[in-house]
Amino acid sequence: MSTNSYYSSASSSGFRVCPPGVPSKCWCGEEIITFTSKTKENPYRRFYRCAIAMKRENEEHLFKWVDEALLDEIKMVNEKCKRVAENISDLRMNVMANMELLNKNAKQMEEELIKKMEGELLTMKENVEELGHVMAKSALKTVGVVVVIVASIVWLWGRV
Repeated sequence: MSTNSYYSSASSSGFRVCPPGVPSKCWCGEEIITFTSKTKENPYRRFYRCAIAMKRENEEHLFKWVDEALLDEIKMVNEKCKRVAENISDLRMNVMANMELLNKNAKQMEEELIKKMEGELLTMKENVEELGHVMAKSALKTVGVVVVIVASIVWLWGRV
């Protein structure tokens, strides 16, 4: 945007509605130029216009005071900041809710795993005890068989 001095008595009420914030183009497609007012009502006050509007004053081209445009920009930035802050707050709430759910699920899984492990340990203990009984019976059988064999050998030797 360039800056020019110009005698302007225009007010924003006599022209088309301007977009909020700092304009970049006029509705006609022309680039916007910054001018300085030399009127008694607004001395040295800066405004935006397109070059065509300065040549054809009876047409309704973009006109906007620079200070009003900057205030619009500040308001828009403030609104965006508020929306971002709200989004961050919502995101924080969602993350906290997800963390609570994850903690709850982890505790539940831990409890289920402990129950399964206790059940498996009990089953293993019972199996070991049963195996001990089986081995004891097996050892008794082996001892019995050995006694019978030794007795048979002794009896047979005694006959010889």
